[in-house]
Amino acid sequence: MNIKRTLLGVSFTMILGLTALPQQAWMAPINPVVAPSPGAWATGQTPANVSPTKPAILFVHGLTSKANVWYEDNDMYEYAYKNGYETAFINMYDITGTPEDMWKDGELLAAKIQEISKYFGKKIVIVAHSKGGVDTQSALVRYNAYPYVSRVITLSTPHHGSQLADLAYSSWAGWLADLVGSQSPGTSSLQTSYMDYFRSEMAKDPDINKVPFYTMSGNKWSGSGKASYTFGGSYLALFGSNDGVVTTESALLPGATLIQSGAWNHKTVRTGSFTFDLFKSYLGTVPAAVASLKASSSVTKDTYTTESAIQDTSASEPAPVNYISQSSPSAPSNSATSEDGHGQYYIRGGQHSGTANETLTVENNVNQISLDWISDQPLAHLELTSPSGKVQKIKLQSTPDDEFFHGAYHQLVTLPQPEAGQWKVQATSASKGAYLMTAVYTPGAEQAELKTNLSNNQLRMNVNTEGLDQQRTHLNYTVNYYHPDGSKLAPPTERSNRSMATSESVPTPVTNTPSIYVVTTDIDGYTEAGYPYRRTLVKSVYVDEQGNTYSN
Repeated sequence: MNIKRTLLGVSFTMILGLTALPQQAWMAPINPVVAPSPGAWATGQTPANVSPTKPAILFVHGLTSKANVWYEDNDMYEYAYKNGYETAFINMYDITGTPEDMWKDGELLAAKIQEISKYFGKKIVIVAHSKGGVDTQSALVRYNAYPYVSRVITLSTPHHGSQLADLAYSSWAGWLADLVGSQSPGTSSLQTSYMDYFRSEMAKDPDINKVPFYTMSGNKWSGSGKASYTFGGSYLALFGSNDGVVTTESALLPGATLIQSGAWNHKTVRTGSFTFDLFKSYLGTVPAAVASLKASSSVTKDTYTTESAIQDTSASEPAPVNYISQSSPSAPSNSATSEDGHGQYYIRGGQHSGTANETLTVENNVNQISLDWISDQPLAHLELTSPSGKVQKIKLQSTPDDEFFHGAYHQLVTLPQPEAGQWKVQATSASKGAYLMTAVYTPGAEQAELKTNLSNNQLRMNVNTEGLDQQRTHLNYTVNYYHPDGSKLAPPTERSNRSMATSESVPTPVTNTPSIYVVTTDIDGYTEAGYPYRRTLVKSVYVDEQGNTYSN
């Protein structure tokens, strides 16, 4: 009896001990170390639950970013690791401080895709954020990397460009953009007109549909806490829903499948806890034959050089949340083209010696103005004076931009129910520099519309609006000329004090080289009710070497 009691006691104690043991804590993966040079890549830690039937994922970052954006202040790498996926991360030319266009990035990425695919012994899946999706398509289609990739998932990629890139090359933003270094080949290539050209180049390539693309996009920029998203979201809202950097419409790719457009900003859309579980089902699987080969192989990146084992990783995926089947863009022609451009914003900018003064006009029925003073350094003071003389000293919060105006600072002000008339804005800095003031009106008077027509080296511009006093409203045009890499091509052309009813024709430089023309149009006048009215329109036009014009 004593022996039985003893055994029972020991057994009971063991059971209690086992149940009292804490569950094994989840160990986060070790972050990879990617060398700070273009094309450098590193693999993530191999998961304990790795499955040979799961593809490896290559994560490609976006404009002005770098490889660690996926695992520092982001749990995307951790989500992939926990789900048993092998991973790789790469640095593009952005790591040098000068982002390159999709052609140079695409050529670099294509070579590295082949290396990474051979390292894993199978095709890879690419998950790309922002411009990384454009670079990826360039690598696959133009630089023939498609045999090594089974599918691509893009997260808020500006497949049709971003109006923020157009803004960076406007006449008013030039001083600031040049000073902070945001006029790079990478930024220039994301202008809406150049991306219209890129889309046409992709559409006519026979390899365009060799790899399926899946897209996700964000449509919530407010409340993000990032000044660059608040500024970008407010500006881009004039063109549709957006994530603070890219509109949801631009994130749609012709022929691709839309997985989902959700309440994400440009950062959270690439954050694992927000989107990984949503696109996980679209990563596909590795065929059994390839999985068996990989499981029994001990090859390394250095020794695995044949292409015989780079097999297809196609697999069926669940029905998408939404399906988008878009037609290819219409082919350009040598004849003149005409596009519409809309705006409810006012822009000013330039150099200053320490203090900058601007005026802001407000017509009746404006519910709100979102004002952003963007500068190359944090402001010391910002002061607004209403038409009735009331002075408002703004409590400043200067926030750095890490997107299209990388290196600049935002100072945001919201004016609810602003008094109609002329406002004065004064900004003071510690030293001389440059600035860009943008004011977005909600809802304002009738939207201004800019039409452009380019033919035979003549750029014809016409602005039509309703609700403005035609006799007292005038236009000022400035046309800046750039190489596709963003460098200046020729001195700007300016036309001032043109009547609202008059179309303006500006001769363009005969360069016999691809060019981007950025038209900045300032409207200065009065509404029919007699209130002062000022707006700015920015439009980008790309001309290829055959003289075809592109504008979005």
